Amino acid sequence: MTKVRHPEKVKNKETSILPKPKWIRSRLPSSKTFETTKDIIKKGNVVTVCEEANCPNLGECWSKKHATFMIMGDTCTRACAFCNVKTGKPEDLDPFEPYRISQTVKKLGLDHVVITSVDRDDLHDGGALHFSKTIQLLRRESPKTTIEILTPDFLRKEKSLEVVLESKPDVFNHNLETVPRLYLSIRPGARYFNSLKILSDAKEIMPEVFTKSGLMLGLGETKDEIMQVMDDLRSANVDFLTLGQYLQPTRKHAPIKDFITPDDFEKYKEIAESKGFLMVSSSPLTRSSHHAGDDFLKLKKIRLSQQWSKLIDVEYNNFLKFPSEFLFDVISDVNSYSKFIPGCNSSKILSGNDKKFIAKLKLKYLFMSGEFTSEVNCDREKLTIISNGIDGPFHSLVNKWYFKKEGTGSSIKLHIMIDLENKIFERILQKNINKILSQIILSFEERIDLIY
Repeated sequence: MTKVRHPEKVKNKETSILPKPKWIRSRLPSSKTFETTKDIIKKGNVVTVCEEANCPNLGECWSKKHATFMIMGDTCTRACAFCNVKTGKPEDLDPFEPYRISQTVKKLGLDHVVITSVDRDDLHDGGALHFSKTIQLLRRESPKTTIEILTPDFLRKEKSLEVVLESKPDVFNHNLETVPRLYLSIRPGARYFNSLKILSDAKEIMPEVFTKSGLMLGLGETKDEIMQVMDDLRSANVDFLTLGQYLQPTRKHAPIKDFITPDDFEKYKEIAESKGFLMVSSSPLTRSSHHAGDDFLKLKKIRLSQQWSKLIDVEYNNFLKFPSEFLFDVISDVNSYSKFIPGCNSSKILSGNDKKFIAKLKLKYLFMSGEFTSEVNCDREKLTIISNGIDGPFHSLVNKWYFKKEGTGSSIKLHIMIDLENKIFERILQKNINKILSQIILSFEERIDLIY
């Protein structure tokens, strides 16, 4: 007797499957690489979501030696109305599966791998430890491979998320799938706000991890509902949003209400980007793991560019006629700054000694003003002064002064890095930073002339 793939859907009313529009076309596999990938996966005795979920991008991905592995078997304990993965009572976990996954990834030579799973509500931890073991083996066998995980919601599985994140994946993905109104009919075993919370918690527990989530469109959701979900995801600090067209696996699955046009997907992408996602992938054939490796590299590049773009990082070099010791003494005398530095309203050393102290300054430039506290380290032997911001209107503040004797004078190098909280002030400061530094150096010269 043939086992029914979706026993919970047997009594569902059959619905007609709408013909696909011209913009939804998946290529048939034909390359040698596709056959090689297929052979390695088969010999590895591993399960891929590419096959189980009948992904339309299977041919493209396998032709590039890309695959998304599904752990904890091929049978899910949930009965989602959109999903083509088998449902029923799963078999016991295979303790050797993480090893087989690691060996298959190694043979494929993947730079980036995506690991997902069926829902395992029958397990006390939802399969969290199995995820962790798989990641650990992947790290050992393919240390250069970056790892993306697409997890279940771990509903009512306390501490499971922490167990998974302890193994430090590079990307944490959990799909919301659809809008809250449709959860009871489309994801009856899940809860919208639990799924949202797991994404928020993942970022809170591991801030450096890229978080990711996706929606299927075409199930009857409205534009307003989609935009509300975008706002919810941004509130959860999700970095990457994927939007793709829902495709009905069988007549017993949830029917397609409408096909979203490529133009509309592009408009949703523009809206999502305006809300602050680091990346948005939005097209009819977009799926969570489609182009995951390339997307990961883009995410890293975008995050890095954002970090540097908001950081004022300048180096000022000059030669002064005064001995280095004079410069060191004047610059380390923070208590006197308010007497001669333009825009310094007050300056005071709060505690410490001549080698290490805490100083508080109040500065004003144009309409900008701020008070901040720094820890200052002075090394007279090496002729260096390094100041690190502790408190003030910035995310980070570092000043590094270096002096070097040159004949009867000395060269001076100032390296300053500032990341202000107020981006308007930061742009003004970026535009005028060299002018400000020149004025400060000039004030030090005049101070030395006056004292010595």
